[in-house]
Amino acid sequence: MKVKFLDKEWDINNPTYKEKRELWKLNSLSWQNGELNQEEYFKLLDKTEDISGLSPDDYTNKDGDPLSMGEIDLVLQHILLNYLGLSTDSKK
Repeated sequence: MKVKFLDKEWDINNPTYKEKRELWKLNSLSWQNGELNQEEYFKLLDKTEDISGLSPDDYTNKDGDPLSMGEIDLVLQHILLNYLGLSTDSKK
């Protein structure tokens, strides 16, 4: 599966149905009483990273420069939305 984000195309693994369900569950647990539970949110991003197959060496911009931690989180959030079918890219 390929996703485009930050002017770069990322080649990631396709999730299985079971993996999608697990991500959906973790996403639901990230929100409690309308508030973001940061610990659960980072578990969700970690699981997204595991499924995607990305490693620290993959986190570079189009010029090959390392991404910041915030940019890495944005990449993982974008991948998550694609996996859950919630991004505009996933609906094409």
